[in-house]
Amino acid sequence: MTTRKFPDNQYPPQNLDAGGPLAEAFRGLRELLLQSFPEGKFTYRIVQPRMSIASWQEVAQAAPMIGMSWASWNPSADQGNHYRGDAVFALFLLVKQTAPKDLLTGTQTMPGVMGMANVAVQCLHGKRIAGGTVAVRAVSNLEACGWINDRTAIVTMSVAVKNLGYSPDQLTAAMTEFQSVTGGWSFELDTGSNGASDA
Repeated sequence: MTTRKFPDNQYPPQNLDAGGPLAEAFRGLRELLLQSFPEGKFTYRIVQPRMSIASWQEVAQAAPMIGMSWASWNPSADQGNHYRGDAVFALFLLVKQTAPKDLLTGTQTMPGVMGMANVAVQCLHGKRIAGGTVAVRAVSNLEACGWINDRTAIVTMSVAVKNLGYSPDQLTAAMTEFQSVTGGWSFELDTGSNGASDA
């Protein structure tokens, strides 16, 4: 039996303890977003999948904002001996307006959620990044009654990097290094962090 050979450019660096292919896909998505949502005009934050109301209210202070999180990594049916599958990331596009009626279509000084959603779909869907092809799976106007005010709106996007996997050779080397005396984690907690941080 022969091992299927995938193109070398499909494999990101396999730094497993720093996120491996998932971290590389995350960075690839961010680079695509930066082309249409540049820093300086848009704030980037890492958003946890489950945050407290207080944390969401803190994140919502910055607008317009791009929030990013990892959601899942679902195995492919034909993955073989090395794990591969669709890695799904959650994106949050946040805007604020003085008048709630402007949240959907925006104003001259602040985009609306429909505009941000359209631009994000076009700059992501079908694009190639390290590890796979990007597919936008869902786009919704997040209902957040009780934890953001009525002058704030958030688009939630489910974005997949399809068939993300490991390079068998690089994976073997990475695991050998990780399991060595100098590898692994220190398990020291960072007590200064909270539910959201700059991406």
